[in-house]
Amino acid sequence: MSADLARLRAAGEAPAIDRAEAIRRARALLAQSLKGRQAPVYPVGALGPLAPACEAIASAGQVQPAMAGQCLLGAASLLTQGLFNVETLNGRRPLSLYLLTLGDSGDGKSTAQGAALAPVNDWQRREAIRYSDGLKDFERDKRKRKGDEDAPEAPTCPFRLVSDATVEGLRRDLESGVCSQGVFTDEAAAILSGYGMSADHRNKTAGVFSKLWDAGHLSVSRATGGRVERYGRRIALHWLIQPMAASESIGDPLLSALGFWPRFIAAWPEPLEPRLAQDFRPELLPAVANYWQRCNELLGLALPDDAGECPALPLAGEARAMLGQAFERFEREARRGGLQVVKPFALRASEQACRVAGVLTAFAGHAEVSAEAMRGALALVAYSLKTWQTIVDEGAPDERDAGGLRLYEWLTTRPAWCESLSTIVNGGPACVRTKDKRNAALSLLEAAGLVHVEGGKALALFAGAVAEGAKQ
Repeated sequence: MSADLARLRAAGEAPAIDRAEAIRRARALLAQSLKGRQAPVYPVGALGPLAPACEAIASAGQVQPAMAGQCLLGAASLLTQGLFNVETLNGRRPLSLYLLTLGDSGDGKSTAQGAALAPVNDWQRREAIRYSDGLKDFERDKRKRKGDEDAPEAPTCPFRLVSDATVEGLRRDLESGVCSQGVFTDEAAAILSGYGMSADHRNKTAGVFSKLWDAGHLSVSRATGGRVERYGRRIALHWLIQPMAASESIGDPLLSALGFWPRFIAAWPEPLEPRLAQDFRPELLPAVANYWQRCNELLGLALPDDAGECPALPLAGEARAMLGQAFERFEREARRGGLQVVKPFALRASEQACRVAGVLTAFAGHAEVSAEAMRGALALVAYSLKTWQTIVDEGAPDERDAGGLRLYEWLTTRPAWCESLSTIVNGGPACVRTKDKRNAALSLLEAAGLVHVEGGKALALFAGAVAEGAKQ
C-alpha cells in the first residue's frame, strides 16, 4: 500500500500529518541504541563555589546536575578569563574554557543556561543602552569638532556575549571590542551546521578557535582591512546541542586530530525523568542569589586591554604535587592504557584541570589554587573524559542515525513529503550529498519504516500510523 499512499500524498488526498510529531517519532526510532546508556555521575561537589547554585538549579529547575554545572562553569570562565590567568606545568595559561553539553529537547538546556547567564544578560542589556548613548554623543562631538581639534574617541563596544558567531565576526569583535568574550548558545546546531562549520570551512574555524584557546593571540592579515595583531584575547564557549544534531561534527575524526574537540570539556547527562508541574523562580533561591551577586561583582571590574598581562594564579604546593601525579597518570593511560581511545583528550587533561581550578579559584575570590580546587577540577576533567569515552566507544551519537534523521526532517519539508533521489544528492542535507551516504541513510529509514523508495523518489512516512498502514 506504500505506492498507493504515495499517490494519495502527491494528489493531496492523504490525511493531514503533524510534522513535529512525525519527527519526534522518527527520532525515538532512530535513537534506540541510546536507550539504557548510563552516564557517569556528575561530581557536583567538585564545583566548589558553584556547587550550591548547581544543586539549587538542578533541583528547582528539574534539570540534571551536569547540565546546570556546565552552564555555571562556562559563565564563571567568561567572567574570570579577562581578569586572571593560571599557572600550569607548562607555563601560564588563560582561564578560557570550551564546554560542550549534549541534551535532548526538553532536557532543560535553556533553563540551566538562562539561570547561569542571567546576570551577564542583564548587564549586557544595560551596557547596550549606555553604548548606544555614547555613540550618539560621539557622532555629535565629531560634527562639532573644528579643523585643528583632536578627533573625539569612539566608545569601545562593551559586548561580551553572543549566541552565534563566525570566525570572521569573532575576529572583528576581538579586534575592536573588549578582550574577554564568549559564544554561548543552547541551540548550537546553528553553529555546527552553519557556514563556519561546513566541510569547506570547518578546519579554518577549528584552527582559529584552537589558537584563541591556547594563548589568545589574534593575528590576521587582510587584503582590505590590513594587518591585525592583538594579544591577550579571551574566548569562552559553551555549546548545548541535541546529540543527533551534533553527530556529524563530533564524528569528524579530523577535528579531533586537529585538537579542536579535545579542547572541550564535555557532558552528556542522562535524559530527564518525567517532570512535575512547578514554577522555576531562580531569583527566590538563596544559593542562586549569592551566585548572581558574585557574578555582578566580577562584571563590575574593569577589563584590561591585554588579558595576557593579568596576574597568574599560583598553584599551592599540595595542588602542584596532585597535578604532577595526575599528569603522569594521564600520560600512561593515554599512551598505553585505558584512555588510548581518547588520547588527544587525555593528553590535555592536566591543563584542562589547571584552567578549571583557576576558574573556581578566581570565582571564589582566592589568590592561590588550593589542593581542594585542584581535586575538584581533576574530578570534573575525569567526568569529561568518561563522557568522551562514551561518545567514542559507543559511536554515539551515531552519525548514520543522524544522517537518516536529517534526511527525514528534510523530506518532511518537501511537497507531499516526497522528493527525487537525484534532488536529495544535489540539494538535500549536506550529510547525504553523495550517492553512498544517501543510500545508507535511505536504507536506515526504510528499515525503520520511515521512508518508502519507489520510481526514483523517496517518500517520508509517519512512524506508527502511516508506516503500519503501508505494511497492510
